[in-house]
Amino acid sequence: MKTSSHDRFAVLRSIGEEFIYEDELRLLLKRKSAPICYVWFEPSPMMDVEQGIMKTIYVNKMVKAGFTMWKAAGMDLGRVQLVWLSDELNHHSVDYWPLAVEVSRKYTMNIMAGFCWNKAPYGPQRLPAGEIFYPCMQVAAILCQKADIWLFSMDHRDITMLARDYCEAINRENEPAIMLHNMLPNLLEDPDFQDLRDPGRTIFMHDEEDDLNRKIWRALCPPKVATCNPCLDYIKYVLFPWFGKLEVVQKEGNADNKTYTNMEELVVDYESGSLDSTDVKRAFQKAMNRILQVTITFSKNCTQSYVVTCASITC
Repeated sequence: MKTSSHDRFAVLRSIGEEFIYEDELRLLLKRKSAPICYVWFEPSPMMDVEQGIMKTIYVNKMVKAGFTMWKAAGMDLGRVQLVWLSDELNHHSVDYWPLAVEVSRKYTMNIMAGFCWNKAPYGPQRLPAGEIFYPCMQVAAILCQKADIWLFSMDHRDITMLARDYCEAINRENEPAIMLHNMLPNLLEDPDFQDLRDPGRTIFMHDEEDDLNRKIWRALCPPKVATCNPCLDYIKYVLFPWFGKLEVVQKEGNADNKTYTNMEELVVDYESGSLDSTDVKRAFQKAMNRILQVTITFSKNCTQSYVVTCASITC
């Protein structure tokens, strides 16, 4: 059954925390039945849940709504093509590099330096030229692709706003609509803690059950406080979209076990104190382990198949 433009926009609204060119996006959905959406994804050997699970949830929503776009996590790959952006840019280098240079001509070095989020390794007044030019390359990458819509996480907001500013400065037509989705918070107690060496800050796709349980047990989950509560944010953005519910087994004598079907109901109980933070963490652990066990089993099976194949070739 064909999905209306209103329904498709509602799907995007459930994904995006912020839209850039929202009016243009509404017109696009009315004009085009199968828009092309690019999802900005930066691969890492330590893939976290935001990359592996949240991206899967968002892409599957878009595919079901009629959009053209991690198998282990259950991503619907029927209408999704996984490509290296570097390959795409190499194929369109005749357009990409002149565009990157043109972007650089519109802005000062001080403005470009402001987009470097980690200046500490270089010291004062020692920012490499590559860091200055990199934002220009990112803007060119966004605008060079034949995309109707881009999906980014909120940590790329500065670059997407730079792309919008450039489009407006040159009166560019047919600029892509941009959606920005939420990011998962740091699990540790200090919300501003940014030590990337501490694996406890986030949940990774390969975390075994003991490691995952330890991380969640360490995580910040202040009683009766729902705002800036990392455990509740994971439940909201990962567990409810994945399962559609959350079963909480409460302490003996506290109350009956309860299954929540929406985040609003859970927050009311949590803020009132009828739902304990310890019970929330136990439910978080159980549900998160269910998700990761599927991906871990899939990855192990793929590794075993690869080893068997290599062994057969060697023999």
